[in-house]
Amino acid sequence: MGVAVSVILPNYNHAAYLPERLESILNQDFTDFEVILLDDHSSDNSREILRKYAEDRRVTHCLENESNSGSTFLQWKQGLDKARGEFIWIAESDDAASPHFLSSLVAKLRDNPEMAVAFSASDWIDQQGRVIHQTGHESEALWPAPDLITGDFLKGPVIYNASSAVFRRNAVENVDFKELSKFRYAGDWLFWIQLIRGKTVYRTAERLNYFRRHEGNVSFSAERGGLQFVEGLKVVFYIFRHYRVPFLKKRRTLLYWGWRIARSGVPDPGEILSGYPGELKIYTSLFKLIRR
Repeated sequence: MGVAVSVILPNYNHAAYLPERLESILNQDFTDFEVILLDDHSSDNSREILRKYAEDRRVTHCLENESNSGSTFLQWKQGLDKARGEFIWIAESDDAASPHFLSSLVAKLRDNPEMAVAFSASDWIDQQGRVIHQTGHESEALWPAPDLITGDFLKGPVIYNASSAVFRRNAVENVDFKELSKFRYAGDWLFWIQLIRGKTVYRTAERLNYFRRHEGNVSFSAERGGLQFVEGLKVVFYIFRHYRVPFLKKRRTLLYWGWRIARSGVPDPGEILSGYPGELKIYTSLFKLIRR
């Protein structure tokens, strides 16, 4: 027997946030869902918390890895393989959501069969759940996938937090999880690009997702090591290979990334840029000179 939504909760060492996260899932005003709990061999008391919540009738799986998989995306794949829902919500274990999150986004997907993903604007919250930031650009929008991929996606993942999105399960057929597992920082960016192929993407301006920022975020450690550039450029050139990006837009994109690398303070840009066109190296060097 199917359900409308499969909620996949992948967890690793987020015991401090799990009760709030799980309550925000189980208290949705949309009720036709199952919950799949995944633990990637946590060393805190996450598994005890998950086992307690696994007693809820809506939890269909509570899976604990005997060793750490080393990849968020292998965890996503494990959950997707168990999912029965028409739609998927990957509810990251340190985030939270409005009670209206599913009802709002599922309605959009049901009304628009050509839509692959519906996602919401986010409040950024701290460890205590206090709102610390609201991005100013997250207005309501509807994009055809090619326009989004060869536009805003050249600068980064428009869907920057997986918890903010609900997507069609059948769209996952487009995703190469073996390739994603090679990424630590930018894999979600590539995931969305592959998932939305040939479809449309919708964003509501309602702030229905609460994106938690803390020192344990993978993005913080990755940014300190320059992975946003090492892996980000791989995604940019993936788009260049698979989509028609006009000549001038490619130049503007490389200028943008040269500017970002130059102002980042990464100690050895040459290592990041190894294997990329000399044009990008020139832009980076010029911007570094201007900064001086």
